[in-house]
Amino acid sequence: MKIGFIADNDLPTIEADARFCAEHGLAGLEFNHWGSFKDLTPDYVKQMRAILDKYGVECSTLGLWGWNHTALDAAERAAALEQLDRLVTFGEMLGAGVVITSAGNQPQNSTEQNVAAFAEVFPPYLDRIKTAGMKLAIYAVHGNTFTETPASYVSLWRQFPEVGIKCDPANLCHDGWDYLGFLWQHGDKVTHMHIKEHLYLGGKLAAQPAAGMGCIEWGKVFCFLHEHGYDGYLTIEPHGAKWSRGELKYKCVTLSARYISQFLA
Repeated sequence: MKIGFIADNDLPTIEADARFCAEHGLAGLEFNHWGSFKDLTPDYVKQMRAILDKYGVECSTLGLWGWNHTALDAAERAAALEQLDRLVTFGEMLGAGVVITSAGNQPQNSTEQNVAAFAEVFPPYLDRIKTAGMKLAIYAVHGNTFTETPASYVSLWRQFPEVGIKCDPANLCHDGWDYLGFLWQHGDKVTHMHIKEHLYLGGKLAAQPAAGMGCIEWGKVFCFLHEHGYDGYLTIEPHGAKWSRGELKYKCVTLSARYISQFLA
């Protein structure tokens, strides 16, 4: 396993994040985009890659969030698939090991119908992703994806076992999943791991600090990652109003990396 963190997307901050990675022995950066992905240009991606190469840092992951690749509206679907095409292209340009996106969502339809819609549009992209030496991770519970429950992933995997999950135990816990039971049963499907902490007080989310300072049972998480032979990235996600910016952002990365390193051989 390698440790990295989620970077910001403007070039000066990417340079600062890459420098931090190099100075602190971290391996890679993840980049995520929502609607602004449509404005990303090949020239900008080349500049991102140049910064990474300058510091000897990998692009662990490139993520595309919020676009509905199976939308029933033809124009919306076409716009989303245009961005999915660019995701694969830009991921390859950056040397990413994993690309993350949604499975699409037709909320009025059943899981089986959503899997069928996935099967209509994704196979050519899956071929391109595999040819480029990357893997696909589908995110859970939000952002125009039907993968909102463990059962929905199981239904998808029956037809597309090569598709993985971007696993964020904090997100799954917050959405009511038995995240440890899920990892116990389906840890072999984890393609990419986010390390984000949640601290609950009185049943409410009070803070999102560094890993080990909250309620996520990281030792048990890593038990199942090891049992399933996970060898991908552990991407720290500085998150929330306090721990995602300023001095606390890098403190979150440093403390989280130190904490999870105890679980690595």
